[in-house]
Amino acid sequence: MLETRTYRVEGLSCVDCAGRIRAAVEQLDGVDDWEVDVGAGTLSFQVTVPDFDLSPVAKIVDDTGHNLLTSSDIPKRAGGSFLGFLLSSRQTMMTVIAGGLTLTGLLLLLFGVPGFVWTLLFAAAIVVGGIPVARHAYQEIWAAHSLGINSLMVIAVIGAMLIGEWAEAAIVVVLFSLGEALEGYAAERARGALDGLLDLVPSVALRLDGDGIAEKVAVAELRLGDRVLIRPGDRVSVDGQVLAGASAIDQAAITGESVPADKGPGDSVFAGTINTFGALTVEITRLADDTTLNRMVGLVRDAQSQQAPVQRFVDRFARVYTPAVTVVAALVAVVPPLLFDQPFWGDQGWLLRALEMLVIACPCALVISTPVSVVSALTNAASKGVLIKGGRTLELLGRVDLFAFDKTGTLTEGKPVTTDVVDVCTLRGADPHHGLAYAAAIESQSSHPLARALVAEAQVQQVPVLTSEGVSIL
Repeated sequence: MLETRTYRVEGLSCVDCAGRIRAAVEQLDGVDDWEVDVGAGTLSFQVTVPDFDLSPVAKIVDDTGHNLLTSSDIPKRAGGSFLGFLLSSRQTMMTVIAGGLTLTGLLLLLFGVPGFVWTLLFAAAIVVGGIPVARHAYQEIWAAHSLGINSLMVIAVIGAMLIGEWAEAAIVVVLFSLGEALEGYAAERARGALDGLLDLVPSVALRLDGDGIAEKVAVAELRLGDRVLIRPGDRVSVDGQVLAGASAIDQAAITGESVPADKGPGDSVFAGTINTFGALTVEITRLADDTTLNRMVGLVRDAQSQQAPVQRFVDRFARVYTPAVTVVAALVAVVPPLLFDQPFWGDQGWLLRALEMLVIACPCALVISTPVSVVSALTNAASKGVLIKGGRTLELLGRVDLFAFDKTGTLTEGKPVTTDVVDVCTLRGADPHHGLAYAAAIESQSSHPLARALVAEAQVQQVPVLTSEGVSIL
C-alpha cells in the first residue's frame, strides 16, 4: 500500500518556486503522485519504496531557499509585522542587509563621497541580495529547464555592472527581493487566517463512557459513534448529531448566520461552533479530519492555489518574454558589428547597447505586482472574516454590478439589540418599565444572545433588574 506524506514548505509563496520544487522531486526514485500546493504551502507525494530517505527531498527544498518542515517542526503562525517577517529567515534577512547597503551607498553618492566607496557598498548589496536570485535562476535552468524571470534578473544585473551602473544593479536586486518578500508575507498571513479558523476547534473533548461518565480525550482519538458532552459555553469539538439536551448554537463560523440556531435531539452540530446555554450529548458522525470546518478550509486553500486569469497571463507572458528579450539582446550585440561594420566593444559599441536594453527590459515590476496584489487582497479580506476563493474569484468581483445579501449579520453587526419595548404588564399609573423589568429578571438567568439583549436594554434604561427564582428553560 502506497503511503502519502505531506510536509510544510516554509516560505513557499510563488508558483515558480513550486514548479522548481516539483520538477526536481519528480526526478527522484521512490516517489510518485507529487503535488506542491502554493496555497497551503505544502509538498505531498506517495512513497513507493520502504525506508524512504527524506534527505534528498529536504535538500531540493533547501536549494530553492525554503525549509522542509515535519508536523513537529511547524511553527505557530502569528499575525506579526512585515519587519518581523523580514527578520524571521535567512533569505529575507539578506534582503534587509542588501537594502541597508544600497540605501547607505545612495546617501554617500548624494554627499559626494569618492566613487570607490559607494561602488563597494553597491557591489556588496548585489552579492548579498543576489545570492537567492542567482540560486533560483540556476534552479530554473538546470532543474526546470526553462529561462524564467530570475534568469533575466541575473542577466540584467550583470549587464548593469558591466556598463558601470552599480546603483541601478543594486536597486533592481533589492526591489525584486523585496517584492518576493512581500508576496511571501502576504501568503503567510493568508495561511495564518485559515489556520486561525481551524484553531476554533478544541483539541480535547469530553467523551462519555457506557455509564455516562465524562473523560477528557484528544479529539483525534475519537471514533464514529462515540458520544461527547458539550457543556454550556464550550466550543463544539466534533461534527455530530444531538442525542439529548436542548440549547442554541452560535454557528457564525460555519454558516455566517449571527443568530444562534436552536438545537435538540436529532439536530446536527458542527465542530468550531459555540454552545450557548444548555448541555448537549452529541454522537460523532464525522472524524476530526473530515469535519465541515476542515473541508471548508481545504476548499479555500485549493481555490487560493488557482491563479486568476491576469496571473496566468503574466506567467505566460514572462515565460515568452524572458527568452525573447535575451535573444533580441544577443542579436543587438552581434548583428550590427557583423553585417554593418559597427563597433562591438567600447562606449559606442553594440554590446554596451545590448546590455542597456537588458536592464531597461527587465519586467521586475510587472511580474511582481500581480501576485503581490492578489495575495494581499486575499489576506486583507481574510483578516476581516471574508474568505475569497482564490484570485479567479477576486478578479470576477471587479466585474460585479449588483450585490444581494440575505443573511442577518452580513450587513449588520450580528449582535441582537432591543429596538422596541411593548408594555404588556403596566397598570394605570404604575411604573412604565415593569414589563421590561420582569423580562430582564427572567432573562438574566440565561446566556442566550436574545436574553443578553433584553438585559442590556434594561441597563441602558436604568431599570432595576429584579431577582427571579425557579426559572426553567422549556
